[in-house]
Amino acid sequence: MKYDIPKEFRPFVNSVKRQCRDYKVDLVLSPSRKVVVTDDFETECGGYFDGDNRDLVVACGKPFDKWVEILVHESSHMDQWKSDDRWDKWGVSCSSMWAWLSGEKIMNRTQVSKMLDDMIELEKDCEMRAVEKIKKWGLPINVGKYIQRANIYLYSYGMMHKLKKFPTDIYSDNKLVAMASSTFKKNYKKVPEDIAEHMVRFYSQK
Repeated sequence: MKYDIPKEFRPFVNSVKRQCRDYKVDLVLSPSRKVVVTDDFETECGGYFDGDNRDLVVACGKPFDKWVEILVHESSHMDQWKSDDRWDKWGVSCSSMWAWLSGEKIMNRTQVSKMLDDMIELEKDCEMRAVEKIKKWGLPINVGKYIQRANIYLYSYGMMHKLKKFPTDIYSDNKLVAMASSTFKKNYKKVPEDIAEHMVRFYSQK
């Protein structure tokens, strides 16, 4: 399916398409509002990068300004997969997280803490790459607002032991995003009280 890409974004989108061809990655711009990660991980999300199966998938059944940020993020995961030696370690923790959330894997507090440390490390590195990508390509995306949404996403991993589920689209909660800083933080396990309370109230497993 073809999408109407604003001209300011076309060089970036074309560069992602070229990268995917070069890396033999299947780029799927789905017309759906959400996509399922894999048959094993049935949680819906806005997009994902799967290095094992070489898939970069984005749900495009929403306004362009929403899904293009997901493309920026997931293409940054592809950059990690291609160039970062930590990718295999992160992949193990990611698989463990989905198995733990589904109840298929029992983990003690220390194991959960280490797993979430790895996930925060993975996602923070990805978000910082995404911001650099926005700046590099001169994309008309408000960097401060992007970092606020990224911070909420990162804090959700710091709260995962309480939420007990993957909080899909949590970064689209405008009230929650407004509580976050527009700069990256050092520690995402130390969640501000107002953000923690909002997440528990609206996003925890009932």
